[in-house]
Amino acid sequence: MSRQRISKIAIVGDGPAGTTLAALLAAAGRDVVVLGRGRPQGLIVGESLIPAVIPLLRRLGIEDEVREYAMYKPGATFVLRDGETISFSFDEWAGSLPGYAYNVPRERFDRTLGDAAERAGASVVSATARLSADPERSGGIRFDDATAELVHSTLGGAADLIVDATGRGRALARALSLGSMPGDRYDEALFAHCEGIPLVRDGNVHIDHLEHGWCWRIPLPGRVSVGIVMDNEWLAKFGDDATARYDACLHGDAFLRRLTGDARRVSDVMKYNNYQNTTPTGVGEGWALVGDAFGFIDPIFSSGLYLAMDGARALADAILAGGDQAALRAYEKRQLHQYQAWRNVVGYFYDGRLFDLIQLGRIENPNLIGRLMNPHVSKNISRMLTGESTDRTYTQWLLDVLINHALVGTGPSELAVR
Repeated sequence: MSRQRISKIAIVGDGPAGTTLAALLAAAGRDVVVLGRGRPQGLIVGESLIPAVIPLLRRLGIEDEVREYAMYKPGATFVLRDGETISFSFDEWAGSLPGYAYNVPRERFDRTLGDAAERAGASVVSATARLSADPERSGGIRFDDATAELVHSTLGGAADLIVDATGRGRALARALSLGSMPGDRYDEALFAHCEGIPLVRDGNVHIDHLEHGWCWRIPLPGRVSVGIVMDNEWLAKFGDDATARYDACLHGDAFLRRLTGDARRVSDVMKYNNYQNTTPTGVGEGWALVGDAFGFIDPIFSSGLYLAMDGARALADAILAGGDQAALRAYEKRQLHQYQAWRNVVGYFYDGRLFDLIQLGRIENPNLIGRLMNPHVSKNISRMLTGESTDRTYTQWLLDVLINHALVGTGPSELAVR
């Protein structure tokens, strides 16, 4: 693929990945059309940002607008099954990133991103784009006639690059039978907005161990998003539909029962399942994947929006740097590395060893080695939560060494998610 060819880009999907990509490319002078079907009604999973997103909000020129309607997020709090509470403040180990993030009402946040794309010069149109394998190009993709005509009239010519940003629908991957790499978990996530939910630290995203599974508490203006994540077979015992299961869980789990005793659900219940999934190939002949269509790891650690939007930034940079196959393959390699790095950290949460390591550091803190190591370990764990160092080789090496050697002989973790 030559450098001159990628001047016209058709993006299928108007979620955060698609509109972020559109805004960045249009601002750089590319002709861009976003084909979307409008944002879904109701709640959308992914309401909490991490500090690594803030520089991108600034690049898009939207941080001031987001700040007006978002909840300031200074850190993260974990409530373990044994009752211990562990909080991380982003500004304590901020490094090169801002020491804060935001929790955002997704409908408003997605609208902000869409507006940014249109201000930059992208065309955002409502259309159902249909994709199929191109019989004239091995591994190529094409639109149906109606979509191709719409793209041609909007861009003034055929698209040089088709980008799938359809999220978990994975339209292009399905059309080309690209396969998938599922994760180790087959959980179901149910969530709703509630009033009257207590918090340990205002603004912090809260992650709570349950007797089975875990839950999130994301403070938003005037309400708190409460999500329950459990193995879908276990959750099925609580009822026949999402609402029945959610309400039964709030009363059936001892922690949730205490947490929600004076609370009131003020929204419908939304369900997401089978979300750990990565497509093994991210670019091909005239096409690329971005956002959840390429990979989504897990709702834990609030990494979803970051990976989607940062992936859009990386793809935009690859296109603007030349857009040849070498640049696109470098983007693909980078994203697959990102997904694996986050998958590793997520795995240490689910098997409990991340918290075993933190507790071991506290036990050893009176010793010289503990006093020397604890600040270093705390800094690296905190910077993983901010998104600054999750995919850095040194941080991965340090975490792997400590977990695989310092915890030898401790047996299965009591803090593993059941």
